[in-house]
Amino acid sequence: MAARSLIQVAEPSFTQLEEDYLLEAWRSTFISGAAGHHIQRFESEFSSKIAGCKHGVACANGTVAIHLAWKALNVQPGDEVLLPDWGYVASAAATVAAGGTPVLIDCDETGRMDPAAIRAAIVPGSTKYLMVVHLYGHPCDMIAIMAIAKEFQLIVLEDCAEAHGALCNGQVCGSFGNACTFSFFANKVMTTGEGGMVCTNDEELAIRLKFLCTHAMSPDQHFYHTEIGFNFRLSNLLAAVGCAQLERFDDLIQKRNVLIEQYQQGLNGHCNVRINPLFDDNVTLCPWLATLYLPDSMSAHRDEICAVLKQEYHIDTRPFFYPMSVMPPYRKYVTVTKEGRGRETVGAKRMSTLGFVIPTVPDMVKEDVAHVVNSIKSVLSRMKNGDE
Repeated sequence: MAARSLIQVAEPSFTQLEEDYLLEAWRSTFISGAAGHHIQRFESEFSSKIAGCKHGVACANGTVAIHLAWKALNVQPGDEVLLPDWGYVASAAATVAAGGTPVLIDCDETGRMDPAAIRAAIVPGSTKYLMVVHLYGHPCDMIAIMAIAKEFQLIVLEDCAEAHGALCNGQVCGSFGNACTFSFFANKVMTTGEGGMVCTNDEELAIRLKFLCTHAMSPDQHFYHTEIGFNFRLSNLLAAVGCAQLERFDDLIQKRNVLIEQYQQGLNGHCNVRINPLFDDNVTLCPWLATLYLPDSMSAHRDEICAVLKQEYHIDTRPFFYPMSVMPPYRKYVTVTKEGRGRETVGAKRMSTLGFVIPTVPDMVKEDVAHVVNSIKSVLSRMKNGDE
């Protein structure tokens, strides 16, 4: 019998529509720059349909989207930016690249940015910037966070790279703050291969974003540049793929939701694990990736579980992200808990060890779904029995 091929953590879902639009863009000869029809359509339709915003500026990826947003929002060298300690490194890296100084905020027991820690981090009259990251597609408590932001007049950037279409209190994530950013990397709910976007309801900010994104060229004088800008543009070819994915967005969401529900039915409660748990009834999750949360008693076995799943069962996984504060480039930055500045972010460290991502392929066949469920059950039982 042939060896089973590796079941990947993520694969994009493409149809004839993506190919048709890609070829359409190719044949138009507008393959780069901002003049292509697909770029304009993608910016307009994505910002309104997914981000709940009036304006969108497409760019090369989700990381430069954050960089671009901070520059347009006037982050100056040394300005503190409150952002979560637990999350993907792009949030901190792009902030540093833009000149900001990260202040690393602890999470609560659910893994979401802790509003109490945000409040504890604020230096009245000095703190101006806050980045909220909707990690693993679970919205933060934007009602509580925006109340704090309003009280202290903070500029809020929402990182929605993992939260396409997620809702908080019935409102689309991305539409709460001054601006929001998205990623269209290959493992996202919808993809352009590489790509990102900044969305906003502020028309002046949108003009500023587009200006900086295209080398800060004067709109009135070609090749005359009034300040330092960036070449952060998205290819029209990739925007064409994005237009197709947008048309299929509801189907892509439904397929992921169905897969995650199958995982929940098969795995929830087994050895006390949880799949994509809902921590707040007032939110709608984005089904970005299927996340498996272990009980604290099994977290020490996380890496071993993942290794066995790959070696013996040919199932790929990814551990949860590391906290920023444990990685060399970011150890120097201040960490904050609800008790105040300079405290160890024990919540972030705990959450980073508590689980892993399992295969989330929208077009996954039922045999592979069953194999993933049964294999995880087997490995978890083995680990639990080994502790007894």
